[in-house]
Amino acid sequence: MMKSVLCAAAGLSIAGVATAAPISGDFNLLDPSEYTLTATPLDGADSTRGELDPSFYSAIDGPYNAFSPATGDIGFDDYSSIAADDIILTSFRFVGGVAEDDGTMSFQFFNADEELVDSFGVTLPAGNFIWTITLNSEVIIPANGIIQASVGEGFTGQWFLGATLPTIGTNDNTFGGANGGELSHRFELNGVLVPTPGAVALLGMAGFAATRRRR
Repeated sequence: MMKSVLCAAAGLSIAGVATAAPISGDFNLLDPSEYTLTATPLDGADSTRGELDPSFYSAIDGPYNAFSPATGDIGFDDYSSIAADDIILTSFRFVGGVAEDDGTMSFQFFNADEELVDSFGVTLPAGNFIWTITLNSEVIIPANGIIQASVGEGFTGQWFLGATLPTIGTNDNTFGGANGGELSHRFELNGVLVPTPGAVALLGMAGFAATRRRR
């Protein structure tokens, strides 16, 4: 479901190539009922942030650069969040987009051993924006790991990069990115921590006690 689409901004081009190698991962396309989209122009005021759950990793700031639109795996990067454990991802933000209407873009999350943990994909209208994807489907990602973006067959897209350091969390500038580590991909991870088994047990006991009190 599209909440708002604003004017598209032209993509930029950069020299250099991404370091290391992409990882093989699944392309998990969500039904439109499982997410909502908000698009902010690359040079526009960002008013979405206040509506979201806390950020555990954020490297969303410009200025922005990008390779030419491509299909398949279009970029990957690492992240080290401030989360103490796995994250239930409630919203994901990235800078980029697809060149054709109804293009599909997927994001795969791997742990430090390059094992696929979870993934999701969405259908986008054409244009490059600061996209906010609010998830209605549970996606659980590692606190520290690797993220890769893929564009569906028959479409082309971009995932923008920038030289600004993450404002929340850190990343390794020798992994992924471009221009010898000078540039890293622009994205943000927002959500809540996965409850520990002890916390789940306590919640269960609290619910049981409340039920007894109501009788």
